[in-house]
Amino acid sequence: MTVAVSVCAPRVGWPVTGSLMIAASELKWQPLELLDRRFRSNLAALATRDPQLAQRLGDVAISVPFFVAANGDDIYLGRPGPAGMEIVPNALPPAAARNLAGGLFPSGNVAYPVVVGGLAYGWLWDRLSKLPCKVETAPGHRPPVYFLTRNIERLWAVLHVLDWQQMLADERFVFLVGPNAVSELRDLLVQNPLLPRPKVAVRIEQELWKEDFDTLTKTVALQTEQKVCELATQLRATYPPIAPAVLAEKLRSGRLRILGITSRYTTFLQYSMRDWLAAFERLGHETRLLIETSDHVVFGPYGFARGVLDYRPDLIVMIDHYRAEIGPIPDTIPTVMWVQDRLPNIFSPQAGQNQKPNDYCIGMGRLHLSSRFGYPAERFMSCPVGINEERLARVASEADLARYRCDVSYVCHASAPADRIVKEYAQRSGSPQIARLCDDMHQRLEAWYAGGGDAICDVILRGMLDESMKTTGVELRPTDVSEFLVFLSHRVNNAIFRHQTLHWLATMDINLHLWGRGWEDHPTLKRFARGEANNQSELPLIYQASRINLQVTPFGSMHQRLLDGLAAGGFFLMRYHPADEMGIAYRALWEWCQRKGITDDAQMYARADAEAQKWIGQINSLLGYDPALRDMPLFDCLQTLSDQDFGTLANANWPEEYPMVAFKNEPGLREKVSHYLSNEAKRMRIARSMRDAVIERWSYRSISQRLLQFMSEATEARSRREAVTARIAA
Repeated sequence: MTVAVSVCAPRVGWPVTGSLMIAASELKWQPLELLDRRFRSNLAALATRDPQLAQRLGDVAISVPFFVAANGDDIYLGRPGPAGMEIVPNALPPAAARNLAGGLFPSGNVAYPVVVGGLAYGWLWDRLSKLPCKVETAPGHRPPVYFLTRNIERLWAVLHVLDWQQMLADERFVFLVGPNAVSELRDLLVQNPLLPRPKVAVRIEQELWKEDFDTLTKTVALQTEQKVCELATQLRATYPPIAPAVLAEKLRSGRLRILGITSRYTTFLQYSMRDWLAAFERLGHETRLLIETSDHVVFGPYGFARGVLDYRPDLIVMIDHYRAEIGPIPDTIPTVMWVQDRLPNIFSPQAGQNQKPNDYCIGMGRLHLSSRFGYPAERFMSCPVGINEERLARVASEADLARYRCDVSYVCHASAPADRIVKEYAQRSGSPQIARLCDDMHQRLEAWYAGGGDAICDVILRGMLDESMKTTGVELRPTDVSEFLVFLSHRVNNAIFRHQTLHWLATMDINLHLWGRGWEDHPTLKRFARGEANNQSELPLIYQASRINLQVTPFGSMHQRLLDGLAAGGFFLMRYHPADEMGIAYRALWEWCQRKGITDDAQMYARADAEAQKWIGQINSLLGYDPALRDMPLFDCLQTLSDQDFGTLANANWPEEYPMVAFKNEPGLREKVSHYLSNEAKRMRIARSMRDAVIERWSYRSISQRLLQFMSEATEARSRREAVTARIAA
């Protein structure tokens, strides 16, 4: 929905400055040319990105000279008139501009594109140019701001007064000057479909708006859609149908042109895509990355279709998105979605229904997505998130490593203490009852870990919350319980579990480094803070330079950071988590089920012999709660884990090494830190062994090689099915 804001001009000759009005005769006027140096600096900045407009402004021949005056913090422009000096009217003084900017962006951040149709004295332009940008769904995106004015002489004058060098040199700010500025904006948006359309128009110069703003945006949308349709027609002609047998052979042995589609408005995924494409190149294929070229543009259907048509790939790969989401891409181009996160756009019936015969998936959730949302299981290859071992394990010089040398390092952004997290949550709620419940749950979690409890699971946390609600007399609505549990688990419990481990280390006589945001503000751990570490350039050095790296998370040790660190050659100690120790038992019970032909829980429990009972008992013991409270049947859990080759469970990946690097409590941590700091050979031997397992199972190259083989075999199977169908029909 678009909103138009109108600003009325004051009576000519009198500027609006709050409640104060001043006559021109009361001001001391100076020729504007005295500020020519600032004007030239502004023009030089503008010329770096719009030399034509800079030239127009430099060539302006002023019909009536401008003068400038000041009264306190207020600045006025004046021009000679019949009755002497007349103040140039200002429709939007500084205070009004601040208020209007605050109304547009109450958070203080530019969150969407806006067009300002008019200049006045330029205070709104100035204010908006200095606001930071924050788009929750697109981190790093800076929405463009479109500045329009019909009066080039007024802009010429303002550029003498205000220092706009930074804004004028920034392509995010678009300047259109002249009586046709609005129609020029319409044409610009049609010609450049990657520029986001403004959502709000601020109307200052009413005479500028010959075209209604909503009409303008609808016209842009219609013409952009027509351009997309034209691209779709060209793509269909470029990609005629291909026989499955031919495609299978191409996937198996051809040198492919592979297009990777991602966004710069992600943190991890854009690096993951680059690593994935690098693996394809190491396998002998040609690749191209389709990503926004600047932080103020956004790909839509036009951008994706244009990128595909320009490159003409044999294969398209994406992360957490599928073909139907990105526009009119022909069904004849094979596409792959790597499912790396549990996102609503993926875990939905609509997504499953949109999977075409040449759409493939890899990653997590194969059984869940196929059974619940209709994804074709035969075109879904389970695999973990990949790692780029060549980038991570590059040989570093001693000089490169020197800054990061330490006994123990820990990399994590979860630096806020639990008490601060609870206090802020309670304050935001504005409810004394919620504050009481937060405080009680905080105390319970602290007591749990102080008493030696393992990482708390969702079932036990829910039971703890039920007890807390009884004790405090605060009853949450059913719809609020889930949200509160997520807060407790991912924020409060997360902080307590991690920080308790770090406090154990803080009492040891070791050189400890904490990397990540906010540790410098921690009340007791700030002396160990080393700042943020760049994911690409610094983390591999930290992993290699640290004699011991630490992996501590209340959700299990298997995490991308651990895999990256091991691939870089780092040695890790891990805080024990019950899930980490379930891999061997789960795998053994699954293999028993396969041997016995078991297909569900009822059969498993009815036919369980001594071997099965042993593994079931071990699993239940590790769970730490009544098996009846499971959120899914045990057999289904086994099947899901088997589909992932039990790769999410630490001791299934490192059955020999995990017991040697896991610690459960403070004495265990102290013992292992002391032992491995004094035994470099053993430390390095374990690190090499764990790294070998990571490279074999998790490297992008290994996964990509398996993917192309998987796609070829699946396509050949489709070819055989179609041949049988054709024979039957004949």
